[in-house]
Amino acid sequence: MRLLRHTLLLLVPLALGACVYRPDIKQGNFLKPAMIAQVKPGMTEAQVTFVLGPPMVQDPFHPDRWDYVYYNVPSSLSSDTRTRERHVVVFFKDGKVVSIEQRPIAKRAGG
Repeated sequence: MRLLRHTLLLLVPLALGACVYRPDIKQGNFLKPAMIAQVKPGMTEAQVTFVLGPPMVQDPFHPDRWDYVYYNVPSSLSSDTRTRERHVVVFFKDGKVVSIEQRPIAKRAGG
């Protein structure tokens, strides 16, 4: 009887430890499709910043390219457990938008 009680005292905390809540993990620029559709060739950098916000990545080696990256891992309680990723790239020439692209996010090796 004593062994059973000790075993239960050890197993209950282990079982409760498995019930861990993990919240949503959101990183980057959340861009709605309507926001992306507002960006047109000929817009200035200030206009793009007004519509999309500041870019997540501004590469000093490519100053005419702005990268907007969004990554969302749903919580452990969510019914939809798919990770959402979006990568939007805005290209400028002489301070004006030349093109805008939506790219797939490259998968990491081993992940």
